[in-house]
Amino acid sequence: MPTTLQTVDQDRAERLRSSMATTTYVTCSQFESSTYDFYHYPARFPPSVARAVIEEFTRRGQWVLDPFMGGGTSIVEGILLGRRVLGVDINALSHFVTTVRTRPISEADEDALYMWAAEVAVRTFERVDEEVDRPNIRNLPPPVESFVASGLELARKELTPKQHMFARAVLLRLGQWCLEARDVQPRRRRLALQLPVLLERMISGMRAFVEQCQQAGVGKRAIQRRRVLLNRSAVGIDRDDELKQVRSRPHLVFTSPPYPGVNVLYHRWQHRGRRETPAPYWIANVPDGYGQAYYTGGSRTPTGLANYFTMITGAFASATKLLEPGGHVVQLIGFSQAETQLPVYLECMRLAGLVECSVSGGRLARRVANRRWYAKLKGDVDASTEFLLIHRKKG
Repeated sequence: MPTTLQTVDQDRAERLRSSMATTTYVTCSQFESSTYDFYHYPARFPPSVARAVIEEFTRRGQWVLDPFMGGGTSIVEGILLGRRVLGVDINALSHFVTTVRTRPISEADEDALYMWAAEVAVRTFERVDEEVDRPNIRNLPPPVESFVASGLELARKELTPKQHMFARAVLLRLGQWCLEARDVQPRRRRLALQLPVLLERMISGMRAFVEQCQQAGVGKRAIQRRRVLLNRSAVGIDRDDELKQVRSRPHLVFTSPPYPGVNVLYHRWQHRGRRETPAPYWIANVPDGYGQAYYTGGSRTPTGLANYFTMITGAFASATKLLEPGGHVVQLIGFSQAETQLPVYLECMRLAGLVECSVSGGRLARRVANRRWYAKLKGDVDASTEFLLIHRKKG
């Protein structure tokens, strides 16, 4: 067994354990006061966990690295805490969502977006949107497809690139709103009524995000300079030329990587009977074309799991090379079969140059009820248990 470099003391362990006690992603007030409602990324974790970890293991101005940033929760929380953040994800949709969540817009941008949403509604009620060519997106309800296509066409004609990107994010949220747990899809007229509601909520959330950043000493113009976002695999990031602009090493790696053997649709929406649609990539205008295993690190077959653990070892080895000597790696991770997979995962961390820290009171874990994962499990539902693993860089 490897030697433990550090013990997480009881006070710190209790603060971290407390952050994991929440049963919801965010409260209604948190949705309204930040950019978390821009997109509901699959398997997202509570901001309270990210905030607690970042506060415990870093100081203001230090860099935090998330090699599997997903919807960007750690990126948002890092900026709000006055840290500098580096986010990496192989999924272009993740890069799009996190970019929009952390890219402030001006009052002029807001005015242009309000006018755009109003015109989209007028086109709908006057049935002008019926003239727009439909791209025939697989398994996307025709009313949703035609409405979104009309909104995208108008955005391309009338908005600046930054405004256009925000408009795509609004349509992305609208499409997700349509398909989330709904058996009957709204008509175009209902979509036209909901569009300005979502736009107002997202603009309000962005204003609140900017205000909270300013309270943390990060001005509106400085927000984008506080983060570097890369759309690529985490394997080999230590050799990425774009990281030359990061002048100091990250002091913390905090992330929630894909879970081995757990089937999460990071790249598709589901509609009626789990029919999958690639609509989010069309709406966001980002590249797709890969199978699910590309986004999860490997399939649930024995070969797929072997590929997953190889990827995890490579990703954390690369992250460890970037990490400040003695820096910590903290991750929220679950397993389809924890009894057999957790020891293999810990061995991957050892091979990556990390040693697990012992925690007062035992390893931190929590049960997550009603997770929308589609793992084929036997016996206890291990995939509903998440562990907060804490490691430290050797040397």
